[in-house]
Amino acid sequence: MMRRSILSFCLALLLAPAAAVEKPGVDAFFDAMAIEAAPGRQARFVAGDNLAGYFEGFTHSHEAGAGYVVKSGTVFHNYVSVVDGARNERATGREQVLPFGHRVRYANGSLEELALLSKKHALALRLTSERPAMLGLKPLLRTAGALTFSDGVVIVAPGNGATQFMALAADRPFTLEEGLLLRASAATTSFTVVAAFGGSAAQAAGRARALASGDPIGDERRASYAALTRSYLATSDLDYNKALNWAKAASRLFVVDEYGAGIWAGLPWFRENWGRDTFIALPGTLLVSGQFADAKAVLANFARFQNLATPRDKDYGRIPNRVSPDEIIYNTVDGTPWMLREAHEYIRYTGDKAFAADMYKLAVPYFEGAIANYVDADGLLRHAASDTWMDARVENATHQPWSDRGPRANDIQALWYTALDTGAWLATQAGDQKRAREWNALAAKARASFLRLFWDGKLMADRLRADGSRDLKVRPNQLMVATIPFDDFVPGAVQARVTKSAVTQLLYPYGIASLSQDDPYFHPRHENAAFHHKDAAYHNGTIWGWNAGFTVTALNRFGYQDLSWALSQHLGKQILGLGTLGNMSENLDALPHENGRLQPSGTFAQSWSVAEYARNGYQDYVGFRPDLPNDTLAFEPAIPAAWSRFGALLPFGVDEDIAVDFVRAKGSQRWTFTLRGEKPRTLRMAWLNPDKSRSQTAFTLAPGKAVTLTLATRRARLDGRTLAVKQARPSYASTIGTLGFVTPKRYRSQDFPVLRSQDALRGIIERHEYR
Repeated sequence: MMRRSILSFCLALLLAPAAAVEKPGVDAFFDAMAIEAAPGRQARFVAGDNLAGYFEGFTHSHEAGAGYVVKSGTVFHNYVSVVDGARNERATGREQVLPFGHRVRYANGSLEELALLSKKHALALRLTSERPAMLGLKPLLRTAGALTFSDGVVIVAPGNGATQFMALAADRPFTLEEGLLLRASAATTSFTVVAAFGGSAAQAAGRARALASGDPIGDERRASYAALTRSYLATSDLDYNKALNWAKAASRLFVVDEYGAGIWAGLPWFRENWGRDTFIALPGTLLVSGQFADAKAVLANFARFQNLATPRDKDYGRIPNRVSPDEIIYNTVDGTPWMLREAHEYIRYTGDKAFAADMYKLAVPYFEGAIANYVDADGLLRHAASDTWMDARVENATHQPWSDRGPRANDIQALWYTALDTGAWLATQAGDQKRAREWNALAAKARASFLRLFWDGKLMADRLRADGSRDLKVRPNQLMVATIPFDDFVPGAVQARVTKSAVTQLLYPYGIASLSQDDPYFHPRHENAAFHHKDAAYHNGTIWGWNAGFTVTALNRFGYQDLSWALSQHLGKQILGLGTLGNMSENLDALPHENGRLQPSGTFAQSWSVAEYARNGYQDYVGFRPDLPNDTLAFEPAIPAAWSRFGALLPFGVDEDIAVDFVRAKGSQRWTFTLRGEKPRTLRMAWLNPDKSRSQTAFTLAPGKAVTLTLATRRARLDGRTLAVKQARPSYASTIGTLGFVTPKRYRSQDFPVLRSQDALRGIIERHEYR
């Protein structure tokens, strides 16, 4: 059935009329998304409740996995289904993973399902049968206190380590049998049980009864469908479509409301709101998906934690590095610049100029603190050695950095410039022309100093050391110089050289390394206890999933989308089948293991890894980057040659969107647009020519009327009418040349200097020999 649904959807896409974005129905959508676990394979899957908990299970197992994890104590672990007194053995079933849980079909004609319910403090279990049967569901608990059964509700008091009551209610009368088995009182074809949680028995019972009286699993499917299809992209590549939808679903599970609105960084151990991680993940999680109210809530919540302490300290004006129940810490140089960037991007998507006033109030103390404490004579932002995203420290008395990037790192300067540029725009919106001039002048100074100090005409320094010398380690950070700013922080020719340098030395088919494999500090494996602590490798070779995001952005900007597409295809396979099904780990070992096997490491699910995959689809392939303060819908696409057609629905503003239908014809592209909104918008298109230059045209798009834009080499026609065209970006193909993936070295410990002795890099650091 699932295969027929996929084929039907593919046919509908290919035959759809121009500008008709044909989204599949709820059932067809999830049939196409379902990841089927190979028979007998125990693979991890996770779902989130969008409050403060998540469910971890393993396919074909009742025992593996942490269950429904919340900080108040894990109670619900798993469950067993029973048909006519016989237990269904999950190892024998056909199991499929879905964004909100799983479903398992058995040879006896029964189907069991689990759905973690978003924002309900509850999960639902359902057992169905092709014929009437005595159906039962048995929750398996981690801990339990006293148990009572009254008025059709089972109450489980908190056990050891738990503080929440659990209530079990069903959609029909049931008997409670030994071992917490809930069995329907009469033969039936469907039986649903809800497990709800609360601070009191009454609260848990009320939640359970209310949910059980409706269709909790159906409601969750419909709500999830609505969230995942508010924006939509369906290409001619079905595997990519599936991976993209899973990336959006996986990103959504990290959106929580634990310390106010936030985005968890990762599972299982980064379950706090991290400043840097939150705002790197925000565009792929909440902007491209059209979840603008949530994006605003996350920004506003972080703003309330800004350091406004008196007397002012060195972190004055910063937003936190981490918000947790135990502490709020501010040891990050890039958290606030990332936040300001994403506040500006949120405003560009929504046109919410009123929110600009709130962000201006945040910007003023931030710049006052940064300029007083960290800006040097060159206008650059200084910082501690471990205050960038490469933040691992040696566990010794002085906590030295494993990857020293102080006191001036290249990505930090790109963020600093972007923050100043954003601040000046916010000041202008607020009518503060004095600060706008000051911040614009400082941005210009930082840009000039950066080019003079970091770039020597051939190579981009990763950082400037304390003595002013240039650290030329080849790391992916240099790509952010090209991708973070909204305009050209450095000239296009420099961006092109930087892209070539990073890609030719770091990019494997499965991800981009954090350090060149030719560097003496390169660690081929993350966890390699025979040779070093895992943090020695953390940013010294180990692959980070989120780094692929800005790599795709840089490649697509310069017309190398077919290489980035090959990378995206590989990442899609990782999402659908490597490690946690439907998610991405934090890291991969830099070099493959035996038979080319990739080894995930770090967290088993990481927010920014999947968020960047989702962002790439909408912002870098389709190329949609709205600029509503200027009433402009901007497109800078880079369509892979493999895409013959796609349909997209792209939200912006207040309940507005633009439907797009793309068809590739011989020598040309046909784009059909339909705007849904209250007023006309300027549509600006900057498309790639065969020589990798970009041409640009613009026109006014009125709501409700489909128009067709035909693009060829430096030519554009709108419904048959010739449009004016100008150059948007020259070709840098002669500078960049032909790009391909780096061939990973073979893993042999004797070939890598840091593996020739125990804790080699730590010794270098502690002897103060690190360069």
